[in-house]
Amino acid sequence: MNEKAQFSKASSKNSANFDLQEIENISVEELLKKKYDVIEFDGSQFEMFKPLITVLDWNTNHIATADCLILKNNLYKPHHILAGALIRLLKKNVKRMNSLLPVIVIGDIHFVISVVTKLALSGFIEIIVSIIDSNDKLLEDFENRIRSFVFNLNFKIIPINDLTSIEQAGFLLISNFKKEKNKDAYELLTYFNFLSEGATFIDCNSMTDSFLIEDAIKADIFVIDEVQVLEEKYNYLLDLLKNSP
Repeated sequence: MNEKAQFSKASSKNSANFDLQEIENISVEELLKKKYDVIEFDGSQFEMFKPLITVLDWNTNHIATADCLILKNNLYKPHHILAGALIRLLKKNVKRMNSLLPVIVIGDIHFVISVVTKLALSGFIEIIVSIIDSNDKLLEDFENRIRSFVFNLNFKIIPINDLTSIEQAGFLLISNFKKEKNKDAYELLTYFNFLSEGATFIDCNSMTDSFLIEDAIKADIFVIDEVQVLEEKYNYLLDLLKNSP
């Protein structure tokens, strides 16, 4: 566990602002000893923290990903801050949500599994996913992890290039897909013909690439951009910190 990594950390817990700093070349053990109120990281880095975390709920242990640690009673507990913020945004902005219609989630495996978990636990039962940079083993592991603890969930894993030919259009698209990962698939997405009338698109990558958001607006799709996502993410984090002694 002496692997060095880069993390974000927030050390302010009693104000409306976070003292965000980039932490480089530090081991997980050293980072945890500093007792920052919040430690943020990429979902792929959670495996580095997991062996040292003593407060681990069953769901997080099972899906093996998180993007944040919050210090409570001198112990760190993992959270899925981004996925939780997305659910909050949906409840605030989408007045009519039909949990029986498909939700489409596109992105890397850690993003997808955390979002799908939150959606399933929020009552959505029809979910279509496309995982970027995956292989057969990753996809099988993903499916097993989801199905083993979320019941009555009907979800399909399909290649991103096949989204435009799905049988039933989705009413919601959540994505952190980047164009450089698959340019051909990216171009196909711009048609948005796999979404139903009045659908919602949440783009978690629009600050670096606003092209999909712009095309979605032209297609009369309701959009939530990355700025709104980040604002809700840190509001959610503040709420969690307010409830933490």
